[in-house]
Amino acid sequence: MNFKKLLDEKKPSESRLLALSLTFSSGFIDTYTYIQRGHTLSAGQTGNIVFFANSLANHNIQGMVNRASTFIAFTAGLVLVGALHKFIKSNYWRIFCLFPIILICAVIGFIPSSVPNYYIVPAIAFGLAMQNASFSKIEGMGYNNAFTTGNLKKSAVAWSAYFFGADKSQHTAAVNYMWLVIAFAVGAIISAFVQKYWVLKTIWLGGILLLLINIFYMISLHKRKNSLI
Repeated sequence: MNFKKLLDEKKPSESRLLALSLTFSSGFIDTYTYIQRGHTLSAGQTGNIVFFANSLANHNIQGMVNRASTFIAFTAGLVLVGALHKFIKSNYWRIFCLFPIILICAVIGFIPSSVPNYYIVPAIAFGLAMQNASFSKIEGMGYNNAFTTGNLKKSAVAWSAYFFGADKSQHTAAVNYMWLVIAFAVGAIISAFVQKYWVLKTIWLGGILLLLINIFYMISLHKRKNSLI
């Protein structure tokens, strides 16, 4: 990845490279929790609601607790970011919001599979929610870096407007959202293959990637400290 491009961005938090990197890492981590941690999605709360309903219908108490606690933790992460943004009067506030998911990834790689998943997946969901709420724009357009359904919809709508409505202004949006969907999918695929060998420690790779992203983002902010972000 060309991190030099991120360093040169006037609005680093809206960089396409940054958005793709964050979305890739989310696909990687979400696949990890689904495969290794009780078939629960750390970020995809739509799926967790469906899984919760299935667990409820089948009287699966542990499954219900796993999904409900993950949903609550994700919501709490979103709320906390809103509070941090209000009280941290610094252009570096997003850096602080990435620390939790990095730390969580580092710790969880050590935790054995015998530990109940309702202690683990909600923590990851909390961290991903903070990441998702902190970085919400790609080149001025809203997006989600923790899941991909909304990005897929926006890409399809933009491509339709571009090809069938002759709206050339939609090209950038169509390309950006398309790449976001691809980044999430590639992250998920790589995670699934890596887990064949690293199993529970696979999440460390997601944490390392996020740490690198945070470092380069911080350097970019320092270079552009007078820019509006």
